[in-house]
Amino acid sequence: MPQLIVLEKIDGTPVSWRCSDCRQNFSVRGKFTVQERQKKITAEFKAHIEASHKSEALADGMAFAAGVRLPDYR
Repeated sequence: MPQLIVLEKIDGTPVSWRCSDCRQNFSVRGKFTVQERQKKITAEFKAHIEASHKSEALADGMAFAAGVRLPDYR
């Protein structure tokens, strides 16, 4: 499952991240509270996973169930 990796912090607060699987960058800059920033990045990353990694997760599950070797698509 992809995860967010922190790339940059300003005053100790993360403002830039990267997807652990595909290395796509995400950034939430500006005057936001920590809670607002977390809500925005969570929504963006969730949409990213649905659009870019959902089929990979399904393929992983199907390959496991069928007992076949997974393709190296990463």
